[in-house]
Amino acid sequence: MAGGLNFAAQLGIIAILGHMGGEAIYVRSLYQPVSLIVLALMVGFAVCNQVAAAISKGAGRPQDVMANTASLARVWLGLGAALYLVLALAATSLPGLLGVDPGLRDTVASFLHWTSAASLPAVGAELCAAGLRGYGYVRQATVLVSWTASVRIGLVAGLGLGTGIGMAAVPVAEAAAGLTGLAMGLVLLRRTELWHPPAVRIWRREVFTDLRRIGVPIAMSFFVLSAYNFAVIGVLGGYGQNAVAGFTAASTLQNLVLLPGMALGTATAITINQQRGAGEWRRMRESMRGGLEVTIVTYVVIAALVWSLHDPLARLVGGDAGVAAATGGYLGAVALTYAVQGPVLASLTIMEETGGGFRAIVLNAIYFGLIVAVGAAAAHAAGSADGFYTAVAYCNLIGVTVPLIAARHIRRLSARGSAAQVAAATG
Repeated sequence: MAGGLNFAAQLGIIAILGHMGGEAIYVRSLYQPVSLIVLALMVGFAVCNQVAAAISKGAGRPQDVMANTASLARVWLGLGAALYLVLALAATSLPGLLGVDPGLRDTVASFLHWTSAASLPAVGAELCAAGLRGYGYVRQATVLVSWTASVRIGLVAGLGLGTGIGMAAVPVAEAAAGLTGLAMGLVLLRRTELWHPPAVRIWRREVFTDLRRIGVPIAMSFFVLSAYNFAVIGVLGGYGQNAVAGFTAASTLQNLVLLPGMALGTATAITINQQRGAGEWRRMRESMRGGLEVTIVTYVVIAALVWSLHDPLARLVGGDAGVAAATGGYLGAVALTYAVQGPVLASLTIMEETGGGFRAIVLNAIYFGLIVAVGAAAAHAAGSADGFYTAVAYCNLIGVTVPLIAARHIRRLSARGSAAQVAAATG
């Protein structure tokens, strides 16, 4: 639910930009790979906090949540500053590397610079929401994410269309969402048993272990996705701005469509991590099986629904006629394969949040690398972006083996925990 609101906000922003003209969506499309780099680090930190909170819940230690959140925030202050410097330097050269028309390069560079900088404060709200969600305060976490999503889309619509400042509304909205979200997150934490102000001064060195074991693999998955988006822009750039903007609109809608899979995977992983904290190792396999069964049934329905409505959806999110046509072409080719992608994404999420992240990275790298290689060849052979869309659909079908790999990972985790528990009891 919470993640869905974030993706819905991004989709809404793209739809609003569509009413500003195809050029606005195109500029936002070029920011997509950069946004994934920022998102990679934020999600890595947030999931670490969520996993730690779930384990604290199982162990009955609510005071650890705030200490862990504060420790991760300290690490982010240094990392976020470094990331800002890198993105500020990269913003001037990326338009040229992406083949942007000379007349648009200054606009693109300015948008990349200010939007990436404005996105960095959002980690505070993300850490608060992750701590609440991991410990079981799902409603409070959803309220927090709802607020930040509402601020983003409300300010982009109000300032971008109402005052006429156009794309400049996006970085303003990002900064406002991050700062007000942090304030609300602290208020929500104060209303729960997790509020232990003295714990803020406690340094938990375990956060480095969590970042290495969980955060880095998750961030690497997003880095792979960012590299994929850069590569796709390179492939589709030869077929015009509409092809690039259409792919971004379709992939943003796809993120929303696939969000239930991620949510089901996260819910399953939270349950498994709580069972780890409570020492209930044998129940983990049942949780894994139940989570996958629900996901498979859900995505058979979702895939059929999106495919049947792909043209109206394309017109809704594309705005501009040329962008909408490209968006519809992608969805028409790929939508039915969501029946496979949903369970695959849920399985990857479970692995990432239960210590199997590096295996998930390898699977993601193979998948996206295959799409770029096969898609580029198919687009060249067809002489249009349609060849790329068809290649994506066929590559999606290869993912049927991923849930089996994830189930085996949980079986091994359960077996190791049970053996250690028996050894401790008999020793």
